[in-house]
Amino acid sequence: MKINIIERQKRGSALSRGTFGCLKGHYSLNVTVGCCLSCVYCYARAYPQAPPEGEVHLFTNLPLLLKKELDNPRRRSPVDYVIFNTASDCFQPHPDILKITHEVTELLLTRGVSIAFLTKGFIPPRFISLFKQHPKQLYVQIGLVSLSPHYTSIFEPQVPSPEERLRNIENLVSIGITPLVRIDPIVPFLTDNTRELERLFEKLHLSGVKTVSLSYLHLRPAIARQLSRELPVTTYKLIESLFATQHWRAVGTSTKSKLVPAPFRQKGYQRITEIAKTYGIKTLVCRCKNPDIEAQICQPSHNLIQKGYRAKQLNLFSTPIQTS
Repeated sequence: MKINIIERQKRGSALSRGTFGCLKGHYSLNVTVGCCLSCVYCYARAYPQAPPEGEVHLFTNLPLLLKKELDNPRRRSPVDYVIFNTASDCFQPHPDILKITHEVTELLLTRGVSIAFLTKGFIPPRFISLFKQHPKQLYVQIGLVSLSPHYTSIFEPQVPSPEERLRNIENLVSIGITPLVRIDPIVPFLTDNTRELERLFEKLHLSGVKTVSLSYLHLRPAIARQLSRELPVTTYKLIESLFATQHWRAVGTSTKSKLVPAPFRQKGYQRITEIAKTYGIKTLVCRCKNPDIEAQICQPSHNLIQKGYRAKQLNLFSTPIQTS
């Protein structure tokens, strides 16, 4: 699919505060509105402010805006930690997007600001060189659900291959950054079978991964429409059948979501955990999409960041959260 990059001037602040789940209280930043990776299950495509299909809006003034905010002598609260990509991906394969991403990343890191990002894109070598100078300031998550060409062709057709994302991991590990791998969304009956999971965890182990975060697919009305429109009919019907008995409920910022039944998720997470354990990999369950079962945070605590602690030192990603 051809994507048009539309240059825009961002209005208001470069940074915004998260209001829910693991993002609550943290500063966040998005280089674009919209994403050319166009994952079938992407919730950000359903946002009211999302651009039309085939467009990605790039904030070309973001570096200048961010610099002014960071250097503002009247700023009351210091910026210690910024989360990228809450509604996009800063490593989309377009030179203009990567240029802006590099500028804002360098701006933050050289000022001592820690940053976190989740990406399914390929991280170019010049970023690895920059990260090598600031390894303790980075909290990286790589999105990788399956090694199956069938899965990637229908759910992530514009995303870099699993092999390229494994290369991301290896490049990061080589400079002292061990990323958390986010296996999200786990698609019932398609990516949670034992053979596929064993193949995935073997590759992750060989790449140096120590921890993964797990979350099953959840539906919002707009996501359900995307899936029904873009997936093969039989694949969509198979997925839809698991949600048939579930009611719409509030999850995160959405007033309407459906979760995979809790017993199904709990059994699935337990089985995946047992497989991961055989490869020496720890599993966490993301609480943002699992509010009804025991789960964990995906981002370090804002208070701990302010005190200068690091995720690697305190194992912040493993704090258990009991939810009702």
